[in-house]
Amino acid sequence: MDIARSAQLRSWLALLPPLVALAVQLLLWSLIQPYVWFLFYPAVFVSSWIGGFRAGLGATALSTLIVLWFFVPPTQALLKGEPRAWFPTVVFVAMGVLFSIFHERLRRSERRSRASEAQARSMLESVRQAATVFDATNEAITVTDTAARIVAVNAAFTTITGFAAGEALGATPRIHRSGRQDERFYERMWHSLQTTGQWQGEIWNRRKNGETYPAWENISAVRDADGTVSHYVSMLSDISALKQAEEQLRHMALHDVLTGLPNRRLLAENLESALARAQRHGHRLALLFLDLDRFKLVNDTLGHAAGDELLEEVARRLRAAVRQEDLIARLGGDEFTVVLEELQHPDNAAHLARKLIEAVARPMQLSGHEVTPSTSVGIAIYPDDARSAADLSKAADAAMYRAKQRGRHTFEFYTPEITAEAMERLAIENDLRRALARGELLLYFQPQVDLRGGRILGFEALLRWNHPERGLLLPDQFIPIAEECGLIHALGAWAIDAACAQARRWTDGGLNPRRISVNVSGSQLLHRHLIETVRAAMAEHRFRPGELDLELEITESVLQSASRSAPVLRQLRELGVRIAIDDFGTGYSSLGVLKHMPIDTLKIDRVFIRNAPDDGDAQAIAKAMIVMAHGLGLHVVAEGVETPAQCRFLQEQGCDEVQGHLYSPALPAEDVPALMARRTTDVHGGAPTWASSTK
Repeated sequence: MDIARSAQLRSWLALLPPLVALAVQLLLWSLIQPYVWFLFYPAVFVSSWIGGFRAGLGATALSTLIVLWFFVPPTQALLKGEPRAWFPTVVFVAMGVLFSIFHERLRRSERRSRASEAQARSMLESVRQAATVFDATNEAITVTDTAARIVAVNAAFTTITGFAAGEALGATPRIHRSGRQDERFYERMWHSLQTTGQWQGEIWNRRKNGETYPAWENISAVRDADGTVSHYVSMLSDISALKQAEEQLRHMALHDVLTGLPNRRLLAENLESALARAQRHGHRLALLFLDLDRFKLVNDTLGHAAGDELLEEVARRLRAAVRQEDLIARLGGDEFTVVLEELQHPDNAAHLARKLIEAVARPMQLSGHEVTPSTSVGIAIYPDDARSAADLSKAADAAMYRAKQRGRHTFEFYTPEITAEAMERLAIENDLRRALARGELLLYFQPQVDLRGGRILGFEALLRWNHPERGLLLPDQFIPIAEECGLIHALGAWAIDAACAQARRWTDGGLNPRRISVNVSGSQLLHRHLIETVRAAMAEHRFRPGELDLELEITESVLQSASRSAPVLRQLRELGVRIAIDDFGTGYSSLGVLKHMPIDTLKIDRVFIRNAPDDGDAQAIAKAMIVMAHGLGLHVVAEGVETPAQCRFLQEQGCDEVQGHLYSPALPAEDVPALMARRTTDVHGGAPTWASSTK
């Protein structure tokens, strides 16, 4: 817009000189009358100089019109047709045109000159910028001639390669070849440069100090005005950091973050390769699946940080127990896998399994507690048990579950029968997920009897599953499955509510069960909804301490994490709930822990009662437990009492209560009223009078 306005202004200014000439002509008419055209020559000259070609022509035309209009003699001469009168006019017009052409060319020349100067300044600035970029860029730039001799390098070249400019000039790019690419690689590079004038790709080079490094290089051919290649320019970036980051990402994608072991994905890749090698060479291969026993209990009692610490330590022990060439991986959770190649005999796999079990079983300290972990191992052999990675994994997994069923802390080889068991286990899990909704769960109740007066002081509620096809299932047939598949919390909440509801029905019906006991696992105790579940059940079914007590039985192993379990137990006590330690003597609790925990009752496990009347060691242990419990102010209940001799021994030692088949097995709720009606017993002389008539 400014340029257009300036041109327009110059055009208008170019018309001023003829007007000025007219004014002067009129003022000095008496003096310059004979020279009427004289003053208009400089006017046209100035106009063309100011405005250029078009302005000059305009001034010429204007001047001619002025002369012919204002000054009579020339006009009269022209009208008379005198030739001499035409001559000054033609000469004036011709000179005006010449002035205009002259000044236009002069202006164009000046413009070209200014443009050339601007272009020169721009080119100089571009050269300066190019030089700055050449030296300042982080990419190594190398310029070579057609003979591949280096003619120029930048500062980044020295930084990346270690070669100074003086060492590189005159040499060829071979000075930093790494030897990792063969000659065919460079032949393909040269062919691309000759055919397309460009090549780019990843390349490994060598620094002056001998270190090799990955780089990304882009080479372009430079052509002269005739189109002939005169030079080649290489731009090279060191991508070592990028490669390292890629390797870290790949490692993270293929390895377990916690233990650093290969993960499931890398295991799948390596197992496929191992099976291919075994097939190619005719070798056997063993796949071992390991699963830590009761790992969930560690998580629930000591916390997830302790669980992670346990997994890390187990991973270190397993890694130390296998050969360097053996693959060990973590599948997730508490599951690990070992691949044993070139297996000579299945006994070698058994030997490794024993070695792994022993390595895991060494005691360790977790969060201030000594823990002795254990693991169950399943073994499957290629090609005996399966030929594909998927089938071999299924076989090893099934064998591992068989090892757990056999008592844990052992190993099992796969057999075809295991597959049928695994399928049955899966079917039970699927049925269990629907059992609650279908109303298939129920409670049986076993009485707890006062040894002094023979009265029934309470009932332990025991879970049963009335399976539509398998019949009545006991807890050990489905509770472990419920714990593994995450259903234990739903089952536990149902059991608490159902037990409280049944106790209220008995009380409202005139019976007096006094106390109802429900088993709670370690994971249930630390579940975030347990307190609310108990509070809601007690409120809905009107439990009042002293009239109707709710007792929760927890396993001794829960006491290993006193810092986490004690606050929960105290909250339960505030609700009026009694706490009993179930199966005492089978875990790792200490007297110090028992002393500071809010516990009401200690239940001695049946294994210490079975041989007590006849075995001196068993008697000593049972006596010590009773004395210790009473010393801590705890109520004592003995489980599994089946004979009058056991009953008399416990009575002599001052045991408070007993439960077992001597008095009654666990009964369905509808049989309990009849039991309580026949509650007259003779605990001193043997079995109660009603014991033989119960189920």
